[in-house]
Amino acid sequence: MILKMKETFLREPIGDHVYFGSVRDGRYKTNLLAVNLILPLRKEDMTGNALVPMILEKGYEDYPTFQAFSKKLNLMYGASAGSSISKIGDKAVLTLMVSAIDDGYALNGEALLKESAEVLMGMLLRPAMRDGLFDERTLALQRQYLIDTIEAEINDKRRYAMMKTVSLMFEGEAFGEDRFGTVEGAKAITAEETAAAYRRIIDEATVEILHVGRGDPACAKEVCTKAFSSLTRQPVDIPKTEIQMGSGEVKNVVERFNVTQSKLCFGFKSDIQPDSQLLNPMRMAVAILGGTPTSKLFLNVREKKSLCYYCAARFDRTKGIMMIDSGVEHDKIDEAKEAILEQLQAVCDGDFSDTDMKFASLSLQNSFRSMGESAYSMELYYLTQTVLGLKGTPEEQSEAIAKVQKDEIIEAAKHIRLHTVYLLTDENVKR
Repeated sequence: MILKMKETFLREPIGDHVYFGSVRDGRYKTNLLAVNLILPLRKEDMTGNALVPMILEKGYEDYPTFQAFSKKLNLMYGASAGSSISKIGDKAVLTLMVSAIDDGYALNGEALLKESAEVLMGMLLRPAMRDGLFDERTLALQRQYLIDTIEAEINDKRRYAMMKTVSLMFEGEAFGEDRFGTVEGAKAITAEETAAAYRRIIDEATVEILHVGRGDPACAKEVCTKAFSSLTRQPVDIPKTEIQMGSGEVKNVVERFNVTQSKLCFGFKSDIQPDSQLLNPMRMAVAILGGTPTSKLFLNVREKKSLCYYCAARFDRTKGIMMIDSGVEHDKIDEAKEAILEQLQAVCDGDFSDTDMKFASLSLQNSFRSMGESAYSMELYYLTQTVLGLKGTPEEQSEAIAKVQKDEIIEAAKHIRLHTVYLLTDENVKR
């Protein structure tokens, strides 16, 4: 029997600030289970928030070594386990996940979905600890991995420039910080501080457990409900994300490295909320401007004028910001800046064709429709919807995009205001 995806997301409370949601779809041959711990985004917590999931994914008290845990997953027909850390607006989201083939494909009728839930709850609530501390070797290895991850972001100059732009836009705010924290913070965090961070996370988080897959999630929900029933926690209130247009003079910042290609980034703020009627028109405006291979930035700035190696725009609905990043020759910086802002003004003035709208609309519709091809994409979609307090399937989002009109796109574009211009260029370039 093929299970249909239409309006299949079901979510219910199973404990104090603990929720279980599920999307059943017969197209998948697997079941993905993810437990998402949602906390206020605070600068002082970022290193601990990043390090703890990296440790938890390596095993738990039943399988305290990485080797023993890997063997356990292999016996589950090659199941996988992992973690991630992300920002959704002004909220930190720590994720642990387990994915395994559906029970129907197990050779001996093993209950793999239930077993996956037991493993996931073990990772989360029964970590391998001695005297209240994590294993020293695992802590050292994952601390170094965290340091390497942060340094890799810095070494990727395109990514670094985007991160630096965001940090300038939200200077002094937690959203402006790297989700992984800092190298200094990772080097300094102690075993006691890491254990304390774990206890804080379990105690304070709102928990969203999500299942995406073919199987009936009832058995997994039962395991998770039982696991949390014995806990006494004190979940904290999570404030709503602040979204505002911003005002004042535009920040212009130049930073110098030994680079062969300059990175020119623009940060824009808007007052468009995630539930605004202008959200889909804004998505269309950004796609027309720089979100597709037929966009104005790509065709006019990159192709026709040859001012950029790349030039793209994207919109973060969770914080109401638009980013444009480009890679330019050192001697074309000013020309590229002028051309990029001209294209934005063209969108605000309605200087785009029905063909531009068609290509942008089809691209956005396809991105929503293709989400169902990946259980991980579906989990992230419904997690984000839940955190933002929104409803609606990807298919419904696609249908809404198809109805956007030109005057709505123009109105949305006018809600964008330039806040920061950041340039990363060579030490010898005169500015």
